[in-house]
Amino acid sequence: MQDLKRNKRKMYNKQISNMKAKNVAPIVDVEEDLTEFDRGCKNKTEKNSCGCANENHHETEVNSGHYGGGNNVAPTSFNCQCTCTPGSIAGEQCQPCTIESNQCQSNSCGEDCCCPIDVEYSTKNTRPVAIEVERIYDAIQFQIFTDATAPDGEPLYFDCEVAEVKGRVPSSGYANIKIDEVCMNYSSIEVIPGCIGVDDFEVVEVEENSPCDTEFSYVVCPERNAKCCAKCKGQSVSYKQKGLTAIVNDLVLELRGHCGCTEVVAYAYPAIRRIGGNLCRVDTIEFRYNTLSARICCPSNGKSFELEQDYDVNLTVDCIAKAYISAEPCGCECDCECDFNLEIPSGIDLICCLQEEVSVIVEEQIVVLGASGAVNPRVVDTFANVCTFPSCGAGN
Repeated sequence: MQDLKRNKRKMYNKQISNMKAKNVAPIVDVEEDLTEFDRGCKNKTEKNSCGCANENHHETEVNSGHYGGGNNVAPTSFNCQCTCTPGSIAGEQCQPCTIESNQCQSNSCGEDCCCPIDVEYSTKNTRPVAIEVERIYDAIQFQIFTDATAPDGEPLYFDCEVAEVKGRVPSSGYANIKIDEVCMNYSSIEVIPGCIGVDDFEVVEVEENSPCDTEFSYVVCPERNAKCCAKCKGQSVSYKQKGLTAIVNDLVLELRGHCGCTEVVAYAYPAIRRIGGNLCRVDTIEFRYNTLSARICCPSNGKSFELEQDYDVNLTVDCIAKAYISAEPCGCECDCECDFNLEIPSGIDLICCLQEEVSVIVEEQIVVLGASGAVNPRVVDTFANVCTFPSCGAGN
């Protein structure tokens, strides 16, 4: 309709121009033309910029020309402004705004799994390359465990506190509880390697370790063994480790069990026994291991080597055979809340299993087959290749 109205205006103006060219006064029926424009604007349902169907429209005159007053010249153009005014005319309401589009795409998110860079090697694209690497000369592994102690090696006890009871408990006497699960809750485990000795060689720690480290490195300066070196063999030396300790911070054991159909949840806090038999809770517990000793093979040429220790720890609890629960005398046959006591006659035996791997690392020159080209990373380009980088240089 807009194109049709524009064509009408062009034709109308062209006729006026032809009449002016012939010096003939135009005869225009203003009311008839206004009725035609008004009819064309009001009777056509159009959409404004927000996609709302407009029923109520009005026309606005663009130029400053007026009808009447002896001036019979019609305006050169009209601007049909469509507005949406709900309830302005009885029985006419604006249609709700709708958005329609044919350009749709799926919401693609990254997958949880990915594939690493995989380079295909063959005799065509590889060549021998001499490089320096660190090689494992020898390695031994210790698998040990020990019981928990309080700080300073004091005997460790557990202060039990019943947290939840779902069901009935006898109001008098004790009831047997079967412990089904023991859950470990702690903030951190710190490993202290202790003192390291390799025969009478000089052993120096590479750097100061942080509490969360599980790998420790040392530099060992050995002596040359001419007999083993002449045979192109390594020399067997004694490895000893004293004072190995694991410290667990903020430990709380969660005991889950049942008594018939009654479910019980209790917490066990590490504690020490003071004078008078009272238990005092502690924040840390220790696992102190005996001296570790074994034979290890190191180079016999007298060159220094690196000694690496890698630790893996795991907490566990030995069997809790018997446990009893009792209620405070408050008449627990009713539905009131009562206090309960949990007793474990044999105590809780907390164990820390530790696995330590000791490796002798030496530096050697080896020849390998390598690709002549570098690995091509995936380029993440924001908009366009604005910056260019050289194909050769320090970064390639």
